[in-house]
Amino acid sequence: MGNKVKFGLKNVHYAVVTEAGGEVEYGTPKRIPGAVNLTLDAAGESVQFYADDMVYYEENTNDGYTGSLEMALIPDDFRKDVLGEIEDTNGALIENKDAKAKHFALMFEFDGDAKKTRHVLYYVLASRPSVSGSTRTNTKEPQTETLNITARPAPDTGDVKARVKQGETPYDDFYTAVYLKNAVTNTPDETALTFDKNSPADITVGVTSTGTTAVKNVLLDGVPIGGAYLTVAGEDVTIDQAVFAELNEGSYTVTVEFTRGNAVAVTVNVTDSSE
Repeated sequence: MGNKVKFGLKNVHYAVVTEAGGEVEYGTPKRIPGAVNLTLDAAGESVQFYADDMVYYEENTNDGYTGSLEMALIPDDFRKDVLGEIEDTNGALIENKDAKAKHFALMFEFDGDAKKTRHVLYYVLASRPSVSGSTRTNTKEPQTETLNITARPAPDTGDVKARVKQGETPYDDFYTAVYLKNAVTNTPDETALTFDKNSPADITVGVTSTGTTAVKNVLLDGVPIGGAYLTVAGEDVTIDQAVFAELNEGSYTVTVEFTRGNAVAVTVNVTDSSE
């Protein structure tokens, strides 16, 4: 059964772009909940050169896409990370005239896509959203917020967009890191490890990579591990036993992020054999 209709926008993520030395780097993708609709129109023009009383040369330029992203509510994280709003000491979000919006990668998929294809736009810029509202009536109509966006070729690679179908190598870990052309694939040697509080030992997360990469960050249940003894040998990470010794029994997720390729997540089961 082929694709006939696309509907059900879901799994929308963004990853903030940083640029240094002419290269683009992407932060860890964050989910945007409540995505409603995405429209994209191809941008570019046809360039024609006439000679010998005919079209001698013709080329279509690819300037990416223009469109809009509609969502139930723009998350505060997105406002701060991308639109440049600042949170003050009282928790208020401040929009300043000098704020500079940041480029970001936009990742998404459509529930109605028979091939369950996942997409990434590499170099997106969003304009400030309009502010609107209406008084309450006897019927409730949900209000949404819309961002006008432009997706241009990435300045370092020229890549505009990539898509990955279900079953292809990058698919399962697609939302852990922005997929890059011929990206390194990182795979954990084991997906579950055990820490016994009665017989404590360092925990080593072994990783096999298809190319050269390095550890960028290590998180425990989404929080960076700080103040702990950490040994990085190639793609493998050894975490000091003290990180787990004070935890309650249960399951925890260790996520290892890399400078190239996808992040890996490993479950650490904390037990106590003395009980």
